[in-house]
Order: sequence, then structure tokens, then C-alpha cells
Amino acid sequence: MARDLSKNLQGIAGDVIVDDASRAAYADDFGRIVHKIPDAVLIPRDAADLAKLVQYANKKKLNIGIRGMGHSMLGQAQIGRGVLIDMSALDSISILDNDRVEVEAGSTWGAVMAETAAAKRTLPVINDTFLSVGGSLSTAGFGPTTWNKGLMVDNTLELEVVTGSGELLRCSESTNPDLFLAVLSGLGQCAIITRAVMKLVAAPTHVHFTKFFYADDAIRAAHDLAFLAKDGRFNHLDLRSRTYPFGGLEYYIEGGAFYDDPDEPKLDDLRKGLHASSFEPKTWTYEEYYRRAETCYSCIPAPKPSLYLTVPASKFDAFVKNTLSDPSTSAYIAPWFSIWRRDAQKRPLARVADEEFIYRTQFNRVLPNSADIEAFLALNRALYEHARHLGGTRLTTSAIPFEPQDWERHYGPAWPAFKTAKEKYDPGNVLGSSVNVFAKA
Repeated sequence: MARDLSKNLQGIAGDVIVDDASRAAYADDFGRIVHKIPDAVLIPRDAADLAKLVQYANKKKLNIGIRGMGHSMLGQAQIGRGVLIDMSALDSISILDNDRVEVEAGSTWGAVMAETAAAKRTLPVINDTFLSVGGSLSTAGFGPTTWNKGLMVDNTLELEVVTGSGELLRCSESTNPDLFLAVLSGLGQCAIITRAVMKLVAAPTHVHFTKFFYADDAIRAAHDLAFLAKDGRFNHLDLRSRTYPFGGLEYYIEGGAFYDDPDEPKLDDLRKGLHASSFEPKTWTYEEYYRRAETCYSCIPAPKPSLYLTVPASKFDAFVKNTLSDPSTSAYIAPWFSIWRRDAQKRPLARVADEEFIYRTQFNRVLPNSADIEAFLALNRALYEHARHLGGTRLTTSAIPFEPQDWERHYGPAWPAFKTAKEKYDPGNVLGSSVNVFAKA
């Protein structure tokens, strides 16, 4: 297959990789659980390269996988039998005007932020800056401002894509809207994102950034997080945990208030009504703020079967207490939480709990290499089913094995339109097999 691929893709601008050592380097991802070596790898240099590959794949009935930064939990950025597309060379960025920036899908958000901040503009929602544009938009994309600004897909204005039949198309809410809505949070099932036009807003000059500490009291911290979401004093809102040197967890809220120098808000005003045991304030320039996490500190060579859920706020306390108080479910967990306004999220394939306020309930796990991975994947499934019973959902990046019937249940009322788009734009079902959303014939 590799020889035929090189022959049939002659004249493309990109590179076709077929040697064993280079292909083996792609048999890994963030989760370190799945390891699949692709038959070949294409590093495209333009959208035409992608279109040629997809057209060839349809003729030969080949599967295609897509990889940005490889930040997947369970092999979603890998493929065994088929061709893997490494999107990293598609990284151009162009500011169109004060309100829009066009970026290629292989760009990282850090590069986008550097370009836009130089023009005193910013994205409304910033994901981890080492992640890719295409990967984030395929899975929804969230950040510390999602609580009232929506997901990254909610701030996407237009896409350029190569469909599963090899067509290069533009789509938006007014042009090919069925395709647009099927690609945003669509896990690469209908088309490959090549470019995205993202919304821009004015960037602040500074951020007053405070960590509020709550010892080992996750619920009290979560209640204060909800108070802050209703109050609106912070732009950046997140709740994280870290391990004490001698065991146990400490929880802390991150509150970031954006401002233009010299109008810095007063710490006493930002602290009002909170129950934190201590706090740690900083003043950052906006550049220091968005560059605070430019590398993936948890990208270490260990299995990471992490679980990302959304849970209705009314069910959060009981769900989290039950999970964290049971040694069998809390093993190796480092919890992160945020609270989101449901009305800020509008894209149909970004499935989240249906209540005015919802918690993103993230259970990160880094396991020893000797751990029983299958047991932890089964535990993730059990926790997901519990959350689903309470009205919750999974976020698509979670390490939960899913069959096509599980995805149909997950997408619920959005499934019929998604399935129709799949049949229209990828009739040969050459895209997205790594995620197992649509069964192969």
C-alpha cells in the first residue's frame, strides 16, 4: 500500500512517510494507552494535498486518521490500518480585521494568541496554547472563559474543509450550514478542517490573577466557584487541585480579572463573599497570562485514562462526594472543575448537561505503568453511566471506549442530522474510524 500511495500522490507539495521508524513514532498519544502504527503518514503542505489523499482513499477504500498535537486519551489521533495525516505543517495565521482571524488547522493556539495579541486582540476562549486548532474544534474546545463565553466552537465563524469525498468547501452558519454544524465538535467524521475563521475581541493589557485555597474541601470550593459564576467579577474561572507533599489534595480556585492599566481591581473587592482559607494574588501582563501554560506538564510517559464529564449543578455535590470518598473510584485522581452557563453553548454536537449551570467534572489520572488499564477504563465507563443517569454527558476527549450505539445515544436529538451529514459528505466512510462513531459496512 505504501508504494502505491507514494506513486499515486506524486506531485503533491507535502511528504509521504513510509519507513518503519518514522511511522512507529506516530503510535502514541497523550493517553499512552493505545499504540497503533499507521501504514503511511502524509504531512500535507496545503489543502490540495489532503483532497488528493481523500480521493485516493475513496478509490482504494482506505481509512484516514487525523493528528494535530496527538493530545488524545484513547488512540483518537492514531490509526492502524490506513493513512495518518499529520496536520502540523498547515500553520499559517492571518488577521482579517479587528473581529476575525483565519488560521490553518495545524496551528497551535499559542501561535494564534501571539499573532492576535500583537494587534491588541484576543480569542474570547483560549484553550491550552500547545494544542492544535483543528483538534480543538473537532472536539469542542474549552478554557477558563468558557463559563460565559461558550466553547471554542461557539466562537468559530467559518471553516474551510476537505470532505470525506475529497471536495474542498467553505462552510458557515449561512453557507453549507449542515456541514458547518457537523464538523464543529464532529470528531473528524464528515470532513477534515483545513482552516478556521475565529472571532476576535479586544485584549486587556493586564490580568489580576488570584488563587483561592480551600484545603481538602472540594465542595466548598465548588460552591464558591458557582457564586463567582453568578456574580461575574472574574473573566477567568477555574477550579483545580494539587497533591500535598505528604498526601491528600488541596483545591484552589483560579480567578482572573481582565483590565486595562492602570485600572486594576482591588483584591478586597475580588475576595468578597468567598470562603477560602488563604489566597495568592499576582498581576500579569496579558502576554504573561496567556503564556502561563505553554507546555503540557502532564505529557509524561505513563498511562493517563482521564475522564471529562459535564454534570448538572444540582447533582454535582452528591456525584463528586461519592466519587472522591470511595478509594476504589478516587485512586490516582487529580480533580479539576469548572462551572459553565448552559446558555453560552449552542453548537448541537457539543453535548453538555441541560441545566442553567453545569459543572465540567474532570478526573485526571496518571497511572503507574504496571496498573490494570482495562480496570480503569471500566471504572470510567461506570462513572460515566452514573453521570448520564443524573443528566450528565461525557466530553468527547474522555478515555471511555464507545461503540457506535453509544455515540448515537450520546448525540441524542443531534444524531439524525449528524448521520445525514455523514452520508452526504463522507459516503465512503473513509474518515474518523479511530473514534468508532459510525460502523463500517
